[in-house]
Amino acid sequence: MAKRSIGKLSKETGLSVQTIRYYEQLGILPEPARTDSGYRNYSDDYFEHINFIKNAREFGFSLEEIKVLVNLKSSEAALGKDVKEIVNSKIQEIDEQIKSLETTRNYLTSLNQSCSGKMSTDKCPILKKLKSCNED
Repeated sequence: MAKRSIGKLSKETGLSVQTIRYYEQLGILPEPARTDSGYRNYSDDYFEHINFIKNAREFGFSLEEIKVLVNLKSSEAALGKDVKEIVNSKIQEIDEQIKSLETTRNYLTSLNQSCSGKMSTDKCPILKKLKSCNED
């Protein structure tokens, strides 16, 4: 099993040295072995850990949620239902974001339709409405 420095791990994974250290502080990455002189010494297993983190981030999980997932992954007592709860919570969060974005999109579409685009900007209903949105 190859060992590498934090700098080499950083280059190989695309994560900055600071990010790797931060993930260690949060407990998302396990503490690495140390050389006799105290330098971090990373095994090949860290690629799997980092890929897990990157993939979870791609799916929108927060660092706190990833920490919980990492703990569940390494726990012998955890069950799949524990993971499903976290995923269901993330799905609910995404559904709420989609609903909010759809509301915003519908409002902007309505605003856009209110403007012919042929008048001067001082008469543009879009700009007038945006100016008065918080004056209610």
